[in-house]
Amino acid sequence: MPPPLRSVLLALLGVLGLVPQAGCRAEPPADGITVLLEATPDSLDSRMALSALGQRVAQLITPGLVTFDDTGAPVPDLAESFRELGPTLVEFTLRPGLTFHDGGALTAEDVKATYDSVRDPALGSPRADRYAALARVEAVDARTVRFHLREPYAPLVVELSLGILPARRAGAAFKEAQGTAPVGAGPFRFEAQPDEEHLTLVPFAGHARGPPAVSRLRFRVVRDETTRVLELLKGRADLVLNAVSPATLPALERAPGLRVLTRPGTGLAYLGLNLRAGPLADARVRRALCHLVDVEPLVTHKLRGLARPARGLLPEQNWAHAPVPGCAHDPEAAARLLDAAGYPDPDGPGGAPRLRLQLKTSTDRLRRSIALVLREQLAQGGVAVEVRSLEFGTFFDDVRRGNVELYTLKWASIVEPDLMRGAFHSAHVPSAANHFGGLNRGALRDAPLDALLDEAARVSTPERRVLYARAQERLDALVPLVPLWHEDSVAVVSRRLQGFEPSPLGLFTPLARARQVDP
Repeated sequence: MPPPLRSVLLALLGVLGLVPQAGCRAEPPADGITVLLEATPDSLDSRMALSALGQRVAQLITPGLVTFDDTGAPVPDLAESFRELGPTLVEFTLRPGLTFHDGGALTAEDVKATYDSVRDPALGSPRADRYAALARVEAVDARTVRFHLREPYAPLVVELSLGILPARRAGAAFKEAQGTAPVGAGPFRFEAQPDEEHLTLVPFAGHARGPPAVSRLRFRVVRDETTRVLELLKGRADLVLNAVSPATLPALERAPGLRVLTRPGTGLAYLGLNLRAGPLADARVRRALCHLVDVEPLVTHKLRGLARPARGLLPEQNWAHAPVPGCAHDPEAAARLLDAAGYPDPDGPGGAPRLRLQLKTSTDRLRRSIALVLREQLAQGGVAVEVRSLEFGTFFDDVRRGNVELYTLKWASIVEPDLMRGAFHSAHVPSAANHFGGLNRGALRDAPLDALLDEAARVSTPERRVLYARAQERLDALVPLVPLWHEDSVAVVSRRLQGFEPSPLGLFTPLARARQVDP
């Protein structure tokens, strides 16, 4: 543990959890509620934002037709209801009396303009390909909008969470303005963004469900975890969501004025595998590695129990989740598989390794410490692993380019099971010319799985559930990655922020239902 963070924790423990002392004295809070972010949102326009932070902050300002419940199922938001009129036609009815922050009425024409713009090459939205199945959007009347598809595409409804903006600001000419000073119909409206590290939102009095009971939301970017912890302890922050390591939480729980709230989360931490060539192209080797990984001690000691061991991509609460056998910790089974794959033990336990691999991870303290434990676990099965820690941008670029053998990453939140098609379908393997062009970074290619996932994207929910169950069984057999755990959603909140419940999806939308209690 780094000395600055260790000193904070020792100070807390040394005075039985009493924080007000040198370096940690509580300070008068700023007006409103202060939320600390670990990075800058890439855009406040959900058409342009790719990062989870960008999407989650944008949702407070520009909500979409739908949002998601705790199981990841789409539920109405700006829409009052929606229904499928046919395999290629979905109709939405808007809530009555919707208005934008600038006073204009929100109608079906604004919905049409938003979706026309995101598909317009002039805008250059990185999300445009998600609407490839959309033929046209029809504004039937002021409150009714219809989505006409080129072909059946069940995941479309999930993609209709895109933030709706006024038609007059939807064009490419307003791209910069909407990205830095957006206008929407959300519970909070944009007030100011003096620089990339500070953003202020205020309640929208005309919100359809009434204004939030928080006088002001101040988002502040604090990239260093130790500084985020200190800001919480000093009373200069009211919320940090999924941005402090588990090791700090016991001390924060004992700090006066702070609470730690947790809920089972929907993200997935995993050990990624490059299937293109070498030992990892053999499913027997991949399964052997899976049998050598022992998740339980990592969850207990590194994550302090704030995660649940995973057997597949989807968390248990997801509507499409299906149980699969998985690969329990079983070194003997791993040895048999490595023998069969042509990697026998050359000189018995503790001698020369069966094979050598390299594992890349980021320089994040927790992720590096996890990688070192994985190295030790694999070494016990005769697999020698070299761990390389890289700055995240460099590391992630290597992953996208396929310049890895093993790597550790996590999906921040898993909502729509069609993610399996993006992550594992042969059509989504990044090419050498365009390594941004797909999420199947391990390069799994399996025709039976492709067929299952393609069909699941074309049919309605009951049939989709059956097809996704079969797809999960197939993935369990292929082992394109080693599922590790589903991390909890963890919020550290001040006593000034009441009624806030962390979302399993890591969303900021519960802030619209919270209230501010000033001393």
